[in-house]
Order: sequence, then C-alpha cells, then structure tokens
Amino acid sequence: MTGPPADQFECASCPSLSGCILSALNVDSKKSHKCTGPVFSPGETIFRQGFPALGWYILCRGRAKLFLRTAQGKRLILRFGKPGDPLNPTVFGPHSFSAEAIDHCRIGFVDRDRVLFLLREHPELLKEALQRLSLWEECLARKVGDLVALSVQERLVRALLELGEEHGIHEAEGIRLDLPLSQRDLADLVGASRQAVCHELQRLAKKGLVRVEARRITLTDQKGPHRSG
Repeated sequence: MTGPPADQFECASCPSLSGCILSALNVDSKKSHKCTGPVFSPGETIFRQGFPALGWYILCRGRAKLFLRTAQGKRLILRFGKPGDPLNPTVFGPHSFSAEAIDHCRIGFVDRDRVLFLLREHPELLKEALQRLSLWEECLARKVGDLVALSVQERLVRALLELGEEHGIHEAEGIRLDLPLSQRDLADLVGASRQAVCHELQRLAKKGLVRVEARRITLTDQKGPHRSG
C-alpha cells in the first residue's frame, strides 16, 4: 500500500461493520480483531495492477474505483467499491486490477497470514468470502457478455441502473447517483468512447430519463431507460 503511515483501529467500533466481510465473524472475534491501514486522499492509488497481493484491503470508509489496464493501455472500470467491501477478492498472486480512492478512504488491511488464519478458524467467514467471490465472478462475466452483445446505449442504461441500485440516494426528483462520475468514468465503465457516452447521455436527458449536472447524475425515471431506444 501507498499513502500515509498506517495505524490500528478496532473493527467493533467501525461504523461500516454491518456491511463488512468481517461482520461474519462471531461477536468475540469482532471485538478482538483489529485492522491496520492508512487514509487515502481522492485520486491516490490503494493498490496497483500487477503488484503482489499481500492481504485483504477492506474499504472501511469512502468509495474506491476498481479498474484494469489492457495491454493496449485502455482502462476498463470493473466496479465502484463501497464501505465494507474487500477491494481484492483473493490474497494470492499479483493484483489483476488497480484500486483508486474516489474520496477520503480508510482502508483496513488484513495481512495474508491473518486472513488464512481467520478463514481456517471461522467457517462462517469462509462462506461469506466464497459468496462474495461468486458475486465478483458473476459481475465480471456479465460485464464481458455486455461488451460483446449490447450496444453502447444498452450498456450505459444497464450501468446507470446498477449504479442507482448500489450507490443511489432516493430523492423527490429521482435517484441521485452518490458518485462523482465524469463522462470519462462512464466511458471506461461501459467500454466505449467518451464521445459515444456523451451522445447517449444527451439522448437520455432529452427524453427526461436522466439529469446531468457537472459530475452528478440523477435517474429521473428509473423505468424509462428500458424504453429509451
């Protein structure tokens, strides 16, 4: 990890514990467990593609962007992490993607030996880890399928709806995506050019399905995008 010096903090007092992978531990284990990790500023790299995975990087506070670089240098955003997420699903081999802080992020780092000990001693944690890994695989398989089978418009609509479900805040005028998204981010998320994404966003906005203000997007009609073609 890069960033400022790490300090220790108790998981039992973490406000994100209910959604954290470590919430699967029993009460006594949660009380005794401590994570170590720094705070990352917006834009800082948490870990880098190709570097060794030394343990779990758990997002305790803030949001993070997970992306990979292709051999041609293109960037593809895989997903956006939220508090409680383990940013890397495994602790073996090199990282297959990078993680970058979107806002001020507190990372709880659990080294590989500790992870293996916890998984061995707590079957409930192993079950939770396998379930989350399965969701990761499902997400990646769907993204690959979308890139092959769907148009840019269809990929963008699906991405917006999924972001609304996972990172949306319900307001009177619709669902506001609680992420500072640039058109470049959206393009990297759906595997398209920025110009193509800009065009499709304008089409959705003209139909009254979304509202775009600077780096904030609101889904003003959550059913509408399905009939936007």
